[in-house]
Amino acid sequence: MRDISAAPAFAVEAPPRRRPAPEAARRPASDEHPLLAAHGGVLTVERLGTVAYEPTWQLQDELAAQRRERRIGDRLLLLEHFPVYTLGRGGDPSNLLAGPARLRELGAEFVRIDRGGDITFHGPGQLVAYPIVELHDPLDLRRYVRTLEAAVISTAATFGVEAERLAGATGVWVEGRRKLAAIGVRVRRGVTTHGLALNVNTDLRWFTEMIPCGIRDKEVTSLASELGAPVPMDAVEERLAGELARHFGLRIGDGLAGMVGPAGVSEQ
Repeated sequence: MRDISAAPAFAVEAPPRRRPAPEAARRPASDEHPLLAAHGGVLTVERLGTVAYEPTWQLQDELAAQRRERRIGDRLLLLEHFPVYTLGRGGDPSNLLAGPARLRELGAEFVRIDRGGDITFHGPGQLVAYPIVELHDPLDLRRYVRTLEAAVISTAATFGVEAERLAGATGVWVEGRRKLAAIGVRVRRGVTTHGLALNVNTDLRWFTEMIPCGIRDKEVTSLASELGAPVPMDAVEERLAGELARHFGLRIGDGLAGMVGPAGVSEQ
């Protein structure tokens, strides 16, 4: 009789880990080369209004857990935050120039978070987009970030602002000198959290209290600053949602207005 308690005499090799091809980073989503696991499906857009940072961070993690369990589909959270400076993993705390007393004077928070990137600001007049989406295997984080950049560039062009990528620096830039949108993401078990922040009508004085993204020789701008006039936030929301869906290879599906509850549905 064979002794099944003994280990097999041969080793079972794990399948080789699939890696994306280097040239795939700027490849558009398509049926042949999908970016997301649910390519061709629905991106449900939740418009949350102006919300505090930490509850929204917790909400992202809750929705991401539900997405991994396939209890919900891909989501896009669109919102503005009350004033907050956030520092990503490995970021340099000295890039926040404002100390605790100054933050209290400004009415702003400081939060260390689990995304990539250095320090950034979120506040009124800035459109924040948090996609909670499942990436296609093999995971290609560079391609995902390039896709976020492409959606912002297309959105800015709609409003008459010519924006671009900058080699060696994540985000979206104007004339290679002024940062229009910051990007910082996290991917855990295939599902994304965090995302992008597009300055629409942001008061740019907030950025004088920090070294944005740890880059000393660049400036920060907004759509309003580039155009010389305020831009309707709802119009930018609508356009950015459509561009993200298009670049993801998804269709738009609107959720309800208000904060999304624990079950993935909106609460008024």
